Amino acid sequence: MLALLGLLGNTASAELLKNFKYDGKIVINAAATNNVSDADSDAKDTTSDVSPRVEINAGFDLNDDVNAIVSAVKCDRQWNAAGQKVAAGTIDSFQMEQAYLNLKGVLGFDHKVGRQYYGNEGDLVVYYGPKNMPYAYNVATPLSVTGLDAYTGWYKTGKLDIHGILAKVANVNVAATPDADTDLVGVSAKYDLMDAVKVGAYVYEQKVYAIAAADKTTDVVGVKANGKFMGFDYYAEIAKNYGHKAAGVTYTGSALLANVKYDLEVMGKWNFMGEFASGTGDKASASKDEGFTTLNSDYRPGIIFGGVSNNSGLNNLTTWNIGAKWNPSMAEKLTLTGKFHNFATSEKVTVGANSYEAYGNELDITANWQHSENVGLLAYYGAYMVDSDFAKATLGGKDDMASTLGLAMTLKF
Repeated sequence: MLALLGLLGNTASAELLKNFKYDGKIVINAAATNNVSDADSDAKDTTSDVSPRVEINAGFDLNDDVNAIVSAVKCDRQWNAAGQKVAAGTIDSFQMEQAYLNLKGVLGFDHKVGRQYYGNEGDLVVYYGPKNMPYAYNVATPLSVTGLDAYTGWYKTGKLDIHGILAKVANVNVAATPDADTDLVGVSAKYDLMDAVKVGAYVYEQKVYAIAAADKTTDVVGVKANGKFMGFDYYAEIAKNYGHKAAGVTYTGSALLANVKYDLEVMGKWNFMGEFASGTGDKASASKDEGFTTLNSDYRPGIIFGGVSNNSGLNNLTTWNIGAKWNPSMAEKLTLTGKFHNFATSEKVTVGANSYEAYGNELDITANWQHSENVGLLAYYGAYMVDSDFAKATLGGKDDMASTLGLAMTLKF
């Protein structure tokens, strides 16, 4: 896309890029951690890193019925890594994470064909797109972005909204495992009954094909409800697994997610929040996998547990959190947030001679300064207290507090 804009600066390109629009975002996250890997203060295992991400999104009409969307993303470099150069007319390591055609109103509904983002941030079951707060740390590209090669169809009439997806998650074609692809299909719908009740439902199936062995099929069926009742905003979701993991082994996991928020104005704007979530754990049955299995979850509670340590989903996890957010009247650009998290297992886990039923607790504090609609600054701190039984089973008994301190800048254009 960048090469196209540079080379076709004439009347012909203006006609080609009809109704051209673009936007983008730059994120820079700097974070330091202590004791995250081993909960051992004596090890002096502190870390520090700075990671940037650039997103450029562009769209233009191909004709009256079709428009094209392209997203170029760069998130592979951390500060003080080797510099990168322009080569062969493109910028090294920019990935086209979206490149799809949108067919408008064909057969009565819209069609997106190509690489695209899918789902919503924080979704329990499936999400493909930019990963935002809480930021990951111990991975090569902590501010990663992942698109999905797919066809999606979108239909809306009145209060009903429905869409379907046919996607290729992985394409494997090597001699050892010819055509051992992974496909994703699904349908999701929602209906706006009233302000107090908005309902939704979905069914997804992800299948790993095999020639010499049994296919692996993961099914997730779920229902949702959200709305505003007596001043409270609420959200609830129930999901259930079906399908087979291997020959003679089926998926039977389930999960529950519910949260509530309440707004109050006293010396500014307050938002009080609470959440409970639980996913089943595997009981080591020979014929069942009872842990709740997602497809590509972005449910990552806690700056350290879900962000720095990059834990996602609800497999054998029961967690709750309470918190408050305050936007003071004397500093309207400032928002302060505090949250306390508890993380436990849904099924007891045994490691050798030790067992545990809890992971630990976490306290998170953030301060966001929204300078303008396009410029935001975020400071955050997380403190994680490891459960003593978990420490005995997995960390050699070390249970010193882990912490992270970070600063992030977001610039939209």
